[in-house]
Amino acid sequence: MLAGSIVQRRNAKGAAVSAYVVLSAGHVSRIFKVEGTLAKAAVSELEAATTVDIKRFQRDLEVDLEAALEEERMHGAPVHVERAPEAEVYALVRNHLKSTEGLDVG
Repeated sequence: MLAGSIVQRRNAKGAAVSAYVVLSAGHVSRIFKVEGTLAKAAVSELEAATTVDIKRFQRDLEVDLEAALEEERMHGAPVHVERAPEAEVYALVRNHLKSTEGLDVG
C-alpha cells in the first residue's frame, strides 16, 4: 500500500477509506485506488506512470477524506484519521481483480 487512511465514523456507515495500492508483477506495475467505506468500496485502476510520487498520494488522501471528516465534525463528533488496515484494503483489491478480470492475486 503506497498510502491509505480511514476516518472512523460514528454511525453505521463504517469507516471512510481512501488508499492507493501497487500491484507488481515483474517489470509491470499497476496502481489501484480504493475509495468509499471498508464495507463497500469502489476500486479503480489509475493510469500507468513511469514514476510514483508518494507525497502526491498522501495529499490525495487528504482531499479524498475531507468530506467524511467535515461531516463528522458538523455533528460534533471527535474524529481523526488513521492508517487504513492493509489486510482489508488488499482484500478489496484482490476481490476487485477476481471479479473483473478473473485474476487470483496472493
